[in-house]
Amino acid sequence: MHIEKQAAVGQLFSLLKDVVHKVRPRKLSFVGAGSQQKMIEEMHPAESFNLNDPAAEKGFGDREPGKRFNFWSLLHLRTFPYLIAVTIFFVFYINNILRINALSRENERLRESIGTSKSINAALELRLGELHMIHKISGRAEKMGLEARMTPAVRIGAE
Repeated sequence: MHIEKQAAVGQLFSLLKDVVHKVRPRKLSFVGAGSQQKMIEEMHPAESFNLNDPAAEKGFGDREPGKRFNFWSLLHLRTFPYLIAVTIFFVFYINNILRINALSRENERLRESIGTSKSINAALELRLGELHMIHKISGRAEKMGLEARMTPAVRIGAE
């Protein structure tokens, strides 16, 4: 199952790669004069661009001279299913990332709550043990015939 998903994703990326290779320009074309030409030559010294060259106007390698790129040629009916599929893929991907982040925050909050509950539980068990010990001692004292004193005990010395 995992291999099938990888194959489907690989096919999707190969289709996207083919579309990008068909659409992207082979050479960069620049419009401008003077200082821009100098700046271009400084950025790309191996490749100098002649702005007065008619071949620079076309910008794409396989097209005829003087023919400009037609954006509407991309809008064939067959490209829309790919665009829709990629959009749906990214929507689900982003949605899953947001859900994972929300679950992670909730998990951290619950861990803190469990830690607080454990510390409260430990304190209550300690207090319960103290009260149980007092009850146990008072029970043994009654068996021995001793009575509980109503006045509080007086402490001698500071502790």
